[in-house]
Amino acid sequence: MELGFSALAEVAATLFGLVMVSLVFAYNTAISRIDSLGDFSHFASWVWAAGFSCFLYFSCCFLISFRLMEDETWIPAIVGIVAVISLLLIVSLYKELHWLRIMTLEDRSEFRGLYWTQTILPIIIFIFFQVTIWRAIMRLSIKSFESAIYTALTYTLFLAAMRSVILVGASFSAIVILHNCKNKKNE
Repeated sequence: MELGFSALAEVAATLFGLVMVSLVFAYNTAISRIDSLGDFSHFASWVWAAGFSCFLYFSCCFLISFRLMEDETWIPAIVGIVAVISLLLIVSLYKELHWLRIMTLEDRSEFRGLYWTQTILPIIIFIFFQVTIWRAIMRLSIKSFESAIYTALTYTLFLAAMRSVILVGASFSAIVILHNCKNKKNE
């Protein structure tokens, strides 16, 4: 299992890097297209909170994989990592949904699809992560624990990577919608 967790840690670190690059690219594109940064502050806050959520999923996968590469697994450390990440995810998810709701008040009809996609998907991923990771932690034998953790982290990485790709696309869509809303107000 140590080799599996080593590979999982490498994938988590790589995906973390890719998400950071794509979010910086999204910010760079947003900043280059707008005249007044103040008009897009809700967008920036939403992208930051959503990107931070993705970062937390990748960090959790990386930290737990790193801990499980050791010969002896200290389960309280893993429980602590999961508990802290879970609390941070709750705060981040709240902030993300709050800023998304405020941003969509610009034009409800234009943001409808983006709003529902970016509301439902993060909640589903959060619930999936919580159920699978805590079920894995409750395993009694170390072998079934490691196997369940590996499975939970693998699926979490997949869902977080998918979420990151969708987030980048959604952020570009939001930029266009906000830009059009601003142009309508100026006319």
